Order: sequence, then C-alpha cells, then structure tokens
Amino acid sequence: MEFSQSIPGKAQTPAACQFCEELQEIKWKCINCELFLCQLCCSKIHNKIKASMKHEIINLKDFETVDFATSVRKVDLENMECTIHDKQKCFVFCKDCSEPSCSKCLTETHKLHDYKALDEVYKEIISEMKELMKRLEDNLKLFSYEKEQLQKKLSDGDNNFQETRDLILQTEKDMKEVISKHAKDLLKELEAKWKLTENIIKIELSAITKKEEKLETRKNNLFQALQSHQAIDIFSTSKTLDKSLPQYSNKLIKTNIVKFIHTNIELKKGSQSVLGDIYTIPAMEVINTYRSDIENVTNILLCSDKTAFIGSTNSKKIQKIKFETNNIKVEREIQIKLYDMARYNDDEILVSSKKSDLKLYTKDKKLTSFKSFSPLRTTCVHVTKDNKITVGLVEYSPDVFLITKDSHRKVLIMKQNGDIQHTIEYDKDNQRLLTHPKRIKSFNYRIVVVDIINNEREGRVVMFDYGGQLHWTFNGCNSIISDRVKFYPADVSITSTAMILVSECVKHAIHVLNPAGEVIVCSDVKVFGIELPFSLDIDNNEVLWIGCNTWGEDKIKKAKIICVKLT
Repeated sequence: MEFSQSIPGKAQTPAACQFCEELQEIKWKCINCELFLCQLCCSKIHNKIKASMKHEIINLKDFETVDFATSVRKVDLENMECTIHDKQKCFVFCKDCSEPSCSKCLTETHKLHDYKALDEVYKEIISEMKELMKRLEDNLKLFSYEKEQLQKKLSDGDNNFQETRDLILQTEKDMKEVISKHAKDLLKELEAKWKLTENIIKIELSAITKKEEKLETRKNNLFQALQSHQAIDIFSTSKTLDKSLPQYSNKLIKTNIVKFIHTNIELKKGSQSVLGDIYTIPAMEVINTYRSDIENVTNILLCSDKTAFIGSTNSKKIQKIKFETNNIKVEREIQIKLYDMARYNDDEILVSSKKSDLKLYTKDKKLTSFKSFSPLRTTCVHVTKDNKITVGLVEYSPDVFLITKDSHRKVLIMKQNGDIQHTIEYDKDNQRLLTHPKRIKSFNYRIVVVDIINNEREGRVVMFDYGGQLHWTFNGCNSIISDRVKFYPADVSITSTAMILVSECVKHAIHVLNPAGEVIVCSDVKVFGIELPFSLDIDNNEVLWIGCNTWGEDKIKKAKIICVKLT
C-alpha cells in the first residue's frame, strides 16, 4: 500500500463514519485502515480490535501538519513494498546500494552486502533533511535580508538620483531665468543709452536737411536767372538777391559708444562649471583594525611593502612597523621628540622636532641634521610628488600665538638639496596667511595647510599657491554639532582625485572637501567604530589609514590604526 499517495484533505472527508456508516460527526482517521471514524467507533470498537490496536489514529484537525505527515510516513515505512519483488515488504537498508531491501533482495542482488535497520536509516535521513531544511531557511533569511538591503539601496539610490537630477534641472531653470532677466536688463540699458544719442542725432540731422533744402532752392533760382538772355532779368534779380549764407553748425555731438564684455564661461578641467559639479560622497568601509604599542599615532606614513613609519608625540618615538594579518610587528624604533614627519626616499624620512634643524632618518638607521633654519624652528614638513620639500616655520616665542610685527609664520619650498625656491608668508594684500602651521600637503602646485590659531588648538585649513595667492579657507562645518562651531583640525590627506580629507580628533570626524574648499560631507566616523582619528595617509590603492589617539582614562595606552576602504 502506498499510504503517501492517499492523504486526503478535509474536503475529502466522507459524510458519515466509514465504520458504523451512521454517525456524521467524523473526528478521526486510521492511517493504516484508511478509514474515517466517529468518536464512538474509534474509542469503543476500532481501538478494541486486536488487529488494529497499534494502528496510527490521527485527529482530523491535525491534517496537513508535520505530525500528520510523520505518522503517514511511519505507517508507509512499516508497509513499504519492494520495488523489485511483488508483495514483498522491505525491512532492511542496503548500505552498499543505498536502497531499502526485502528478504529476497538479501539472497539475490544484495547478497553479502552491509545492512542497517530500515528505521534507523530512515531517522538519519529525516534528521539530515530537517538539518538541511534549517540551513535552507537560514539561507533564505540571509538572502531575504540581502534582498531587502539591496532594494533599500536601490530605492535610496534612485531617490538620491531623482533629487540630484531635479536639483540640477531646477538650478538650470533658475540660472536661465536669472541670465534671461539679466540679458533683458542689459538690452533695456543698451536701448536707453542708444535712444538718447539717436534722438540728438536725428534732431540735428532734421535741421541740417531743412537748411540744405533752402540752399538748394536758392541755388536753383539763381541758376535760372543766369540762364536768361535778357539783361533786364539780371538787374531785376539782383534787387532781391539774398547774399546771406546760413551759419554752418559745427555743433559737437557726443556719441556714447558702448561695448559689451561677456563673462568668461570657459570650462576648464578641475574648475567649477557654471551650474556646479557632481561629487560622489565617499563611503567608508573598515577593512582592518590594528593595535599599536604607543599612546597616540600622531603621524603615519605608508610604504609600498605593507610597512609604515608611525610616530607618537606623547610616547616621543618613531617606529618602523610591518602590518601582518591581525597584528603589528615593530621592526625598529627611534626615541625622538616628534612634531611632524614626511617621506624623503623609500626608507628615509624627514623629521620635525619643533627645533631649528630638520632631521633626516637615513637608510642606515642614523638620525642626521638635514638643514638648519635658525633662528626659526620647524613645525611641519611635507615632500611633494615632484620631490619639493615644504617646511612650516615659526619664531621661538614664549607664546607662539602672540603675533607681533616681528613674528615669522611662513612656508618654504625647497629642492631636495635644500636650496630654497619659494618663501610664502603674506598674501598679495600683505596680510599674514598663517598663524601656526601644523600639517602641510600639496596637489597641482597648491599648498594645503592645517593652521592652528590659538592655545585651545582651534584651527582652520587654508590653500594657497606658490605665489602666496590665497584660494580658500575652511573653518569647519556645523553638521555634527549645533552650537557655535569650534574647529580642531589634526591632519590632512589628499586623494588621487583631489578630494581633501581633514581629521578632527575631538569630534571623531573626517571632513571631505572638494578642490575648491567646499564641504562634500562632514562624516562622524564614530559610527564605524573609529574614535579619536588623528593622523591620515592614503596608500597607492586609495586605502585610507587612520592613526588614532587614546582616551585619558584608558589604562592601556595602545592607540589603534584603522584601515578604511574609500568607495
């Protein structure tokens, strides 16, 4: 009997008990007999018959449940017919052939094979299927979650696209209206200026025309008299001859010639367009987190072989480290008071200790003086892509933020041999560009400086060119805090696409600026688990490395270095 094929739904329940054929209140079904039973027949008759005492009885309300299916399969297992031998029931499982077997199978096709009890194998298969079912359900949940996330990203992205598109079109419309109105105003102004001159010229032209006509009439009359053959006509004409001439008008009429000089709307690479530019807000994905053994990573310089130089102002040391799978290996260590450092060559760095001389740490692990700037002292150092060395300098002073006319706050640009090419201190209006330069970076012959302005470590970021022309100043943004903005910039780094990243340690923030110094996003990186971001560096794969500070109450002063993918 194939019980698995005879599972009826509730709609197939007969009108009366199939045992007594009288009562209509059907509550049970015997899986073995395949009979629908009323309560009385089930309890008083069917269960009392010896042959049916061990039959599986199922309540109709349990139809189409797991328990019901299990009971049907159990009966089916006990009565499973062999697919090879007619009217033979399977009672063992052939492990070699992986199929149920009857007694005839044992003596024929499965002779000398390894066997196992059929119900044991059945339980194992059911267990495996349930485990697979659980794994499938877990995977479905995962796919459902990922699908939901992708649908959200699709929806958010589409909304962002539509909003940005609408903004561009609205900006175009607004600018068209502004330009159109301005053009109309210019045309009105042009017409007013011309009409005034035009009227003066037309009045004078009309007066001259009338005089010309009168003279032409007199000339014709005189000509007619001269054509006469009678002398008397000459004498007669002379009596009325008008010998006067009209006064020639030498009136000076000033004509105002106007000239329209159009605005230069030439679109050059790297400059803003008329309507504006589209910038992709970089998404941050934490790739890895490393724990150093120094108190704060105030400087980080990535090398090309998964190594880096890191420095700590508080720990007063520089380390050459190697990033391994989940930890950091310190390859060498230099004890030195550090303020800033920059890559000089592959395994050499320039170091500012806020003293007069700039130090060079060489490949043979020696620390030598590279160049002295006495009586000034160095504050920051950077090497440009074209191997120019930029150095920030200030004078020695008890209060570095007390600036007098004798103060010096400048940036020098030098060749690699130390020859000075540019000195930048004042703008074209002879105003100081800097207060206390802390960090320097560069791109496209532009210098970007983190400038500290007071003892509270507030600051700003400024950009100027080699000629001292100030291009912009960034004083922080108010998207993170709502009260009066105080900006505490720590470090700056620049991507290959000229996006300028500025860390703000105390606010757990990284600001992203475009080349024009406009804010693309002020990102609160604490949501990514990044606290107290201090130093920044970007490697050749456009991966951002962030050296962090530690909290004052931390018992273990071991600052983190966090590797972040920018997408």
